[in-house]
Formats: sequence, C-alpha cells, structure tokens
Amino acid sequence: MGKAKETRVFFDVSTGGSRAGRIVFKLYADLPKTAENFRSLCTGERGLGRATGKPLHYKKVPFHRIIKGFMLQGGDFSRRDGTGGESIYGERFPDESFRYRHTKPGLLSMANAGKDTNGSQFFITTVATPHLDGKHVVFGEVTSGMEVVRRMENVDTVANNKPAPVQAVVIEDCGEVEGVDDDASDSDTSSSSEDEADKKRRKALRKEHKKLKKQERKAKRKAKKEKKKLKKEARREKKRHRHSDESSSGDADDSERKKHRKEESGRSRSRERAVSSEAITIAEHQSIALEVRKPCETHKKSS
Repeated sequence: MGKAKETRVFFDVSTGGSRAGRIVFKLYADLPKTAENFRSLCTGERGLGRATGKPLHYKKVPFHRIIKGFMLQGGDFSRRDGTGGESIYGERFPDESFRYRHTKPGLLSMANAGKDTNGSQFFITTVATPHLDGKHVVFGEVTSGMEVVRRMENVDTVANNKPAPVQAVVIEDCGEVEGVDDDASDSDTSSSSEDEADKKRRKALRKEHKKLKKQERKAKRKAKKEKKKLKKEARREKKRHRHSDESSSGDADDSERKKHRKEESGRSRSRERAVSSEAITIAEHQSIALEVRKPCETHKKSS
C-alpha cells in the first residue's frame, strides 16, 4: 500500500490565564472534507467567513461548554457561546460518514444542531459516548496531551456547564504540525498508551470494587452464621435451665410426697394403736363386768 498523508494539528491551551499545555490531534485521512475543515480552522488560512464575517480561525476561541465525565466543546469563533460559528464551505455542511464510533476518551467529533448541520464547533470526548454514534461525525483523536484534556475537564463550571470566568479555557494558539507522513494504518503510540492507561485504571477500579463487594458479602455471611450459632446456643442453654428446673421441682415433689406418705403412715399407725388400745380397754371392762355379775348370778341360783 502507498502512503497517505496523515494530518496533525495542535492547540496550545490556557486555563484561568495560565498555560495548561499542548494537545496534538490526528485527523482521519478517510474523512477528507471534515478533516480539512478542522485543519483550515486551526491554521486560519481561509480568511473571513461568508456568513459571520469573522476570521475562520480557532485562535483565542474558548471552550464554552465543559461537562466532566462527558466532553469538552468549543469552536464557536463568532459568538463564543455555542450559538455561532461556520464551516470553511459556508454556514453548514453535510455529515460525511459515521464509520467511526465514540468508543473511548480523546476522540474529536463534530458538534451539530441535527442532521447535516456541521459548522466549526467540535467536542473532545473524556469517556466513551456510544449514545452519540450515528449522530455526530468522529474525524480524529488526541495523540498527545490527554493530561491537558483532563485538566481542562476539571475546571469549575457555572450555569449551562460554562467554565467559571476566572477559569476560562482558551485556545491561545493553534496550527498544523508539519512534516508528518505515516502509513494510514499506523497507530499513534502516545494515544494508544493514554487509552491503555485509562483502560488499566478502569480495570483496576472495577477489580478493587469487585474485591470489596466480595469481602462485604463474606463478612455478612460470617456475621449471619455467628448470629445463628449464638441463637442456637441460647436455645440450648434455655432448654438446659428448664430441664434443671423441672428436675429440681420433681425432686422436691418426690421428697414432699415421701414426707407426706411417712406422716400418713405414722398417723395411720397411731390410729391403729389407739383403736387397738380402745378395744383392749373395752374387753377389759367387759371382763370386769362379767366377773362382777357372776357372784350375784350364782347367789340367785343357789337361793
């Protein structure tokens, strides 16, 4: 395969009036119309816009909309608030292709107001944004300076996600990086390393989160098991106490019954002895009576 010219452009960015650093973008060669629009707006070589009458140039243009965990939007060189700008081809131009998807941080994509309304406004993703696929044209990516993008992403914002005035994010200078000529199939190592670093960080965070969740579940299971064990022991202890109380009560009842039986037996024997004694006394009285009567009866018989 022959070599295709790979276009690279740069932004020198400031935040709050202080230099933040340089961002370099690679523009995709197989989207020539969109790439050329962006390149020309970086160099400022096209003069004034037909619709706005303003210089077709990103220099000194602010990023007017920043949403952390989503994207950074800029490119409105005429009104600087997201309502202006135009392309090098006229006010608007059609969507060139949706072949590239919003799969990672650091992608360069066209902002629009609907189908076929591309002008000069663009955005840089800070995460994967698949919900934008088929709606916005991805035409390039950050090859170096992703750390600058992260600093820009973290500035304080006010209403409508606009950076606070004291933290304005501005393209101080911009242009084309000269002398870049690579195979179209070549990948940029800096961008890849940034992507890999992001992937590794996310993977590490997911792994750590999963580990913590596992530990939490384990601790809950252990606590539940311990609670169940304590309840079981408490029931067993209660049962032992109840059995002991019943046993003690039973022994006391037996002792009481024995004592009662003994007392009853004693009373019975006493009654028996009393009856026996009474019987003897009666018998003795009867015997005496007989003896008293006998002489009389004998006297009567003899007379």
